[in-house]
Amino acid sequence: MNKSPFKFSLIIFLLLTLVLSVAYFGVGYYIYSTLARAEPGCSNDCVNNPSSFRDNSEESDFPFDEYQVDYWESHQYAGGDEGIILDAWWLPIKQKESSNAPVVIVVHGLRVSKYDPDMLTVAGMLHKEGLNVLLFDLRDHGKSTIEDGKVSIGTKEYRDVMASVDWLIEIKRIDEKRIGIYGDSMGAATAAIAFGKDDRIQSLVLDNGYLDLKKVVREELHREGYPTWLAPGAIWAASIFGGETFLEPSPQLAFINHLNRPIFAMHGTADTRVLPHHTVDMEVMAQQKGANLITWFADNAIHSGIKYMYPEEFSRRVVEFFSKSLEVELATNK
Repeated sequence: MNKSPFKFSLIIFLLLTLVLSVAYFGVGYYIYSTLARAEPGCSNDCVNNPSSFRDNSEESDFPFDEYQVDYWESHQYAGGDEGIILDAWWLPIKQKESSNAPVVIVVHGLRVSKYDPDMLTVAGMLHKEGLNVLLFDLRDHGKSTIEDGKVSIGTKEYRDVMASVDWLIEIKRIDEKRIGIYGDSMGAATAAIAFGKDDRIQSLVLDNGYLDLKKVVREELHREGYPTWLAPGAIWAASIFGGETFLEPSPQLAFINHLNRPIFAMHGTADTRVLPHHTVDMEVMAQQKGANLITWFADNAIHSGIKYMYPEEFSRRVVEFFSKSLEVELATNK
């Protein structure tokens, strides 16, 4: 029996499989390289600081000046891994003496920084109501260390949050029982992971965050016009070529390791960047895990837009949440 046609077909099949595999993972690497770029620096927002800021990318009639802070300090401290230096702004309630006011760490999202008016507005709202605030740039963002110019959707950045908690406790002598955290978008996922890893963080606010990393990667590919079946290739490329896990640790840790610490998750119903179902999924998981979660779905608000569409309600809800969860009468600290 002549087996040469069979052998030939097998070789062709194996070669075709190899070519298709290389092509699949090659496309995955291209997608990873494109979507994971961090864009360090502060772009048009570099002129912003806590005492003078606005949206420099478009005209806006939002009253940013109402949330400006007179006194603030610039600091740098060690990040969550060797060689990482974080650039930060410290907004204390009192300039020259210690305050018993709690602290909220504000964590920015993808390809923005502490210079972003979204973050400065939140910081100003919190400070105005008697809370100390720490704003800092995650690695590969703003003026913090550029590690590799890539984002990790929270799976490495959470260590910078925990390093910020270290700095507050060790340098600023803040009682760990008075530390809360607010995160926006990727910053919400980053904050959620840190919350699940670090029980020194007492309460957590998630603004248009995501819960399932596998889902958000697929949705990001779909939003950018790529077939979602390429997601495993992009994740594989991130692991092999970028040293990224991308799927672990997960923001779900906030609900698994909650220790009954309070969580407040909000989402704009018109958010097309991170879909509102992620916060619905948080409600489901919170019920399953017995987590102490409250939610707010803000009608018609877009991604990161709740604070602008509902500024008074946003401020009231967030401040009251931190006031209650950190057990302090804010009015006594003004």
